[in-house]
Amino acid sequence: MDMNSDTLLICDDDPDVLIAARLALQPLGCAIEMAGSPADLRARLERGPVTALLLDLNFTRGAADGSEGLALLDGIRRDDPTLSAVLMTGFGTVGLAVEALKRGAVDFVLKPWQNDKLIATMSSALSLTRAKREARDLQRRNDGLSAETPETDGIIGRAPAMTRIFDVIRRAAPTDANILLLGESGTGKEVMAREIHRQSQRAHGPLVAVDLGAVPETLFESELFGHRKGSFTGAHSDRVGRVEAAHGGTLFLDEIGNLPMHLQGKLLTVLERREVTPIGANRPIPVDIRLISATNRSAADLAREELFRQDLLFRIKTVQLTLPPLRERRDDIGPLLEHFLALYARKHHVPRRRLSPELLALLEDHAWPGNVRELRHAAESATILAAGEKLQADDFPITLAAPSGSGDAASFDLDTVERQTIRRALLHFAGNVSLAAAALGLTRPALYRRMAKYGL
Repeated sequence: MDMNSDTLLICDDDPDVLIAARLALQPLGCAIEMAGSPADLRARLERGPVTALLLDLNFTRGAADGSEGLALLDGIRRDDPTLSAVLMTGFGTVGLAVEALKRGAVDFVLKPWQNDKLIATMSSALSLTRAKREARDLQRRNDGLSAETPETDGIIGRAPAMTRIFDVIRRAAPTDANILLLGESGTGKEVMAREIHRQSQRAHGPLVAVDLGAVPETLFESELFGHRKGSFTGAHSDRVGRVEAAHGGTLFLDEIGNLPMHLQGKLLTVLERREVTPIGANRPIPVDIRLISATNRSAADLAREELFRQDLLFRIKTVQLTLPPLRERRDDIGPLLEHFLALYARKHHVPRRRLSPELLALLEDHAWPGNVRELRHAAESATILAAGEKLQADDFPITLAAPSGSGDAASFDLDTVERQTIRRALLHFAGNVSLAAAALGLTRPALYRRMAKYGL
């Protein structure tokens, strides 16, 4: 969305103020409309969206308490939380300004204003609305995908390691506690962050995700904190940072371990003071965010002071969760595969292929170094490449260990062979331990001990 498509609405009962504000704000290059009363304001908002609003606080002659403007602000915020409103009055007090900000105003100006300051304030308001609406639209698209696929890849989990994670999330998500997610690449940290946001009290607000591993170091500060036009070479317009765009919702910082040390201090300041100062700005902007961070660095690495500020670490890990690798939750491989195979059959308009118990056993024994992400990609590839009604090992873009007793190269690791043999016996007898034990030449207690040993 460019500036030319924006609409800025000015609402004041004084015609001279309306004309002066419109003339002052023309350099913004957007459409500027005027409303001379609360009724005119409501009628204009009913006709279509507005990007930013400059709203007077008092309309009744002699009024100075700002109650009319604050009541209008409440209704506007209720109807469109993304609309950025800046309040103005000739009777400003610190208390009134604070109350306006508490109710959702993005800024506060006093009459008479300085034109350059008014332009900067309204430019920021326009940018903030655009950022919020982009985040809202992205969330709607994500919600649409979720509606098509009720279970998302990282939320499917029956293994004990995952049920413990779910239990912590049920307790922590409804709070405003900052959460740190640890785990190898591909274990589903972003999916888990989205689930935490969904279960939180902020679910109606934006979820703004930033992959710090994909942001060039020279752009870190602008990406997170925003900047003002002209603050550095190439800053041709105001930019709302991701922290400010997440106001009222959740900020997800993926790969936070990549954040440079000097910016770790600035992030700590944001979290402590609950305000952010864009590059080139001369005053901070209040922000209300819940932070979820993630990294594939180990807890030991984060504890090294030369890599990560310990005072920031304590701030971001009020609750710390380590997502298990897929090799530690093998019971989830089958349900995940079934989910992905159904998902990609619909996506690519191909028949839904089936897994044989023997192939599933091989897939469950695979190490999956890329975790759930690798499993998902393998399922999509197999869905596209499979020729028969049933999937074959060759349909998957990975090297699977051959089952014991086949003519192919087999594993001669005794534990691996024993685990595969027990799994195949259990699959063959549909989980009946007595029949499987008899076929294996074991007593039931002996089979149970081996099942416990191999996590079966």
